[in-house]
This record gives sequence, C-alpha cells and structure tokens, in this order.
Amino acid sequence: MPSSFMALLREELTPRPGRLAAVLRIAGNCAVVVWIAMKYQIPLPAYMAYLVFVCSQEESTSTLLTGLVGVLATTMAIALSLLFYMLDAAEPALRLSLMALSTFVGIFLMRTTKLGPLAFLASFVLVLSQTLIDGIPSLEALTRLILWLWVVVVVPSTVTALVNLLIGDNPAKLARRTALRLLADLAKALRGGSLMPLSKQQAEAVKLVELRHRAGLFNSDLRDRAGLDSRLIETLIELLALYRLLPADMPIDALAPLAEGCEQCAVALASDGHQQGDDTMPADEILQGLSPQTRPVIVAMANTLARLSEGISQRRTVTSTPGELEAKSLFVGDAFSNPAHVRFALKTTLAVMAAYVFYSAMDWQGIRTSVTTCFFVALGSLGETLHKLTLRIAGALIGGLAAAVCIVFVFPLMDDIGQLCLLVFAVAVPCAWVATSSARLSYAGMQIAFAFFMGALHDYTPYADYPNAAELTVLRDRVAGILLGNLLMSLIFSVVWPVSANDRARLSVAAVLRGLGQLLADKAHLRQGDRLAIARALGEARHFTGIAAFESGTLSAHAGYGQTEGVSLNSLDRLVGITFTVISQVQPGHGWNEAITAQDETASAWFVGYAERLTAGLPSPPLPGFDVALERHPADLSLSHRIAHEARLLLHSEIENVLSVRA
Repeated sequence: MPSSFMALLREELTPRPGRLAAVLRIAGNCAVVVWIAMKYQIPLPAYMAYLVFVCSQEESTSTLLTGLVGVLATTMAIALSLLFYMLDAAEPALRLSLMALSTFVGIFLMRTTKLGPLAFLASFVLVLSQTLIDGIPSLEALTRLILWLWVVVVVPSTVTALVNLLIGDNPAKLARRTALRLLADLAKALRGGSLMPLSKQQAEAVKLVELRHRAGLFNSDLRDRAGLDSRLIETLIELLALYRLLPADMPIDALAPLAEGCEQCAVALASDGHQQGDDTMPADEILQGLSPQTRPVIVAMANTLARLSEGISQRRTVTSTPGELEAKSLFVGDAFSNPAHVRFALKTTLAVMAAYVFYSAMDWQGIRTSVTTCFFVALGSLGETLHKLTLRIAGALIGGLAAAVCIVFVFPLMDDIGQLCLLVFAVAVPCAWVATSSARLSYAGMQIAFAFFMGALHDYTPYADYPNAAELTVLRDRVAGILLGNLLMSLIFSVVWPVSANDRARLSVAAVLRGLGQLLADKAHLRQGDRLAIARALGEARHFTGIAAFESGTLSAHAGYGQTEGVSLNSLDRLVGITFTVISQVQPGHGWNEAITAQDETASAWFVGYAERLTAGLPSPPLPGFDVALERHPADLSLSHRIAHEARLLLHSEIENVLSVRA
C-alpha cells in the first residue's frame, strides 16, 4: 500500500506542460484578492481567496463561464435570502423548513438539469446566508453582511476571469497542443519499440471532446467544424485503443510506418495544411511475417491512421461540418423516473440539516464549516464520498496545521498587507500544484487551501496582534466543523440507501459491452460518437473500480451490493480494441460474407446479452455458438481478407478468455 500510494503521488505531482503557469496564476490571483479584501475591509476574506481556486479552470473559457455562473447564482441566492428573511427571521421552524427545501431543490437540480452548477451554487449560498442569522441578531447588520456576500463572490470571480482571459490558456490552442502531444507520445512509443500502456493518454483524448466544445463557444469558425473535429478526436481515441493490443516484442519494421504516419498527422495538424506522406500500411512481406494475433491490429492501426490523415486534410478545406443535432432538453432523460436522484438529494439534505441542528443545539457557531463540507463532499456513490472524505480530512489537517504555524510564528513578524499577500502566494503555490492533479488527488489541494484560508484569514486585523488564544480557537473550531461534516456524510451515505461504486462500475462495464454489440451490428453504417461513447464508459468503469477501494467493506452488510463483478479492466480494454480491429477490416469475399456476418451477429448478441445480465446482476452468459468451420480459412483468400478473418478469430479467442477467467 505505501508503495502504491507513493506511485500515485509521483504520477499525480509530476510536472506537465502548462502546469506551472496555471499554478502561478492561481497563487497570484489569491494574493491580489486578499490584498483587495484587506485594503477595502471586505468581510469573509477566506472565502474570497478560496473562490479563486473554485473559479480557476483548465482554460480561459471555462474560467469565464464558471465566474459568470457564480455571480449569477449568488445574485439569485441573495435576492431569495432577503425574501426569506422577511418570512422566517422570527420563525426558526419556518427557517429550518426553507433551508431543507432549498438544499433538496438545489441538489436535485444539480443532478437532473443542464443548469446543475448554477442550481448548486445558488442553493449553497442561500442556505449559508440563512445560517448567519444565528450569529448576527441585528437584522440591519445581517442585511449588510448578506449584501457583502455579493461582493465576496464578484471580486474573486472577476479577477480570476480577467487574468485568465489575458494570460490564460486559449481552449482552441490547448486542444491542438494536447492532440499534438498525444500523437507525439504515440509516435515515440512506436518508434522506440518499447511499448507503453498510454492509458493516461487515452483519458486525455476523451477529455479533448469537451475541451474542443468549449473552444467553439465563442469562435464561429471552430463551431462550424465541430462535426469534423469530433470525428478526428474519435479516430485518435480509436488509434490509442488499438495500440494497447500490441505485444511488447513487436518487430520495429512493422511499427516504423505507423510511427511515421503519426508524425505526418502531427505535422499536418500543426500547420493546418495537407501533408502528403507515404502509405502507413506495412509491406505485404512484413505483414506475412507477423503472427495472426498481431497482423489484424497493425492493419487496423494503418487504416485508422489513413482516416485520421484524410480528416486532417479535409479540415483545411471544409468550412462547415456541424455535428449531429440533438434534442434540447433542460432535464436529463431519467430526471423524474429514476429514484436515485431524489434519494441523493434527500441524503444530502439530511446531512446538511443534521450539521446545522447539531451546532445550533450545541451553541457552537465556530463549526458552521460542517454545512459547507456536506455540500461539497456529496457525490453519487459511497466510494466517491469516502474518497473525497479522505482527501478532505487529510487536506483539512495539513491546511489547519499550516495555518496554526503561521498564526503562532509568522504573523507576529508582519506589519503590512504586502507581507500577508506574499505569505498567501507562498502557501497557495503548493496547494494549487496539488489541485491541478487529476480527480484522484486534486481535491486534497483544494481542501488544504480552504483549511488554511479559513484558519488564517479571519478579518482585516493588524497581523502583529495575531498570536492569541482566540485565533487558535477559531482555527480549531473550523477544522472541527470540517471533520464533523465528513463524519455525517459518511454515516448517512453508508446507511441510508447506500450506493456502491462497484455497482456503478458494473453498469459502466455493461454500457461498454452494449456499445460493442451495437458496433458489430452496425459496422457497415457506423455513426459518429459510437466509439466515443464506448471510450467514455470505459473511463467511468476504470474510475469507479478505483474508487470502490474506499468503501472498505462498508456495504458488506447490505444484501445485493457488490455480489456480481464485471469483466476485468484489462479484458475490457482488449475487447474494445479487438472490436475496433474487427470493424476496421475489409469485408471478406469468396462466399464468406454470409458466414462472417453470422459470426459478427453472434458476437454482437453475446455482448448485448452480457450487458443485460450485468445490469440485472446475473451471472455471465455461456460461450456463444461460433461456427467451428471458421477456425480455418480458405487457402485462396487474399491477404486483406485473411486478415479480416483473423480479426474475428482474435475476438472469439478473447471472449473465451473472458469466460474462462469468470468461471
């Protein structure tokens, strides 16, 4: 376990292109926002500094949209809060009811509508503002503080958005840079002969779709090419999936043309021009020397590279290739039919209200951070919640310790705002470095920053007066509130309608298998987005499988959870790659069309049947009845037709391996 944890840290904290610049922007924005708060005596400076982390996204467009959503949500929440005060200021029972209703509606809409972030933030600010009445008995002072909340949100949102628009990453340039790096990584792996998994690159390729979508939001030219670019990204994803099928002992002469093709595609993409290169298909004599297990994969990669090169060339001349139009709907398809959405909102509401009632009954206003914790820890499954809980507790302890050290040893040496801003910058740099990791670790950086800001930035008091018992008491209370919120969330989500990450992983595996079955059934009329949907479901399966480790047996007492596991991730990767291999081949001739079609239909039915069984929690289906006559191919088949036949045999063999492992 320690070695795997250290490996995780090394992987997540490794420098990558653009990471240092993003970290310096976040830290610099925190220092600027703290200077503004101290200079103009704006309350809640800790929240202002933390909102910089919340608003900062990978590129400028997302940062701008996040800031706009935050400002709009806060405006709505403040208006509703002032209205609620007219009704419940003197009625605690009514206030409790309105807080519970606000939490439920906000969390439900977060899961079921496309305006989820707006609903979530509005609900959070509304509930938080309603809790302030307990510590501020004067309605005039309370109203002033509520109105200040708008400034608390607008200042960091505006500063962060403006800085990112000026010196942040442009989403279009970032998308192109990422695609070029993925092609370079693939070419390097093929050229060196030392084949690497490139699983991280697969995940990056899937994220390219969303990044490319954001790039087209404010660029009409890119928006017109959305359909073509989506196909290019999907082809790149397919290429990376095929690559993972190659064994480590592949001959260099078979890989060299593929590496050359990747490099040619990268040159063409970088120059926005047509790059005329050699055929990436290895020579027939090289293909003849390969094994029947690797020959179809090499041919599929060559065919995929040809489609990628052709698409890049079309991009130079085609000016409008819009994507397929989808029916627009505010709510997700199962918003009102899936009880999981209501249950999730009820569980989160129960945790929020339990935290509020607890610290109100104890008259312990210092732990009001427990309410904030319940909002931001809530996730779909118990494993996800416990994963985020672990990161939050670890981050809270580290950030709280850092704040305590600063209060006792550093603040007494300060006498102006500039020194405080330098300290904020210095602490924000490592926090931002961790926060720019993947979802496996990033929230720990957010929490370290949150705990430090909440513990160290209380008001605009001269910092030479800081090291006193009162300030350490505030720090203690706020960290205690974070721990209380995590405890409530873990208890409620493990007892009330528990949802296992294993179950969500199994459903994701079922989605992959169902998609593979549809690919084989419709291989003659492939639709844009089918392979992308499979890649996304595969990523979700990998994510939930890793998250399930955090459940640590907490669901073992609940019947029906985790009883049926899906296909192993390694087998699932191979099934995806081999299915992509099959559909990339030419259709065999010489009277074998009907037999091959029957084989593909049999495999397709098996995939779909397995998916349905996984969804229902049933055992895996038996081995499909493949025609044993296809174990041999006619001697007069052409090389391309023979390779297409070998691809089917490779798929049959992998299905047998899956069932043997499951048995």
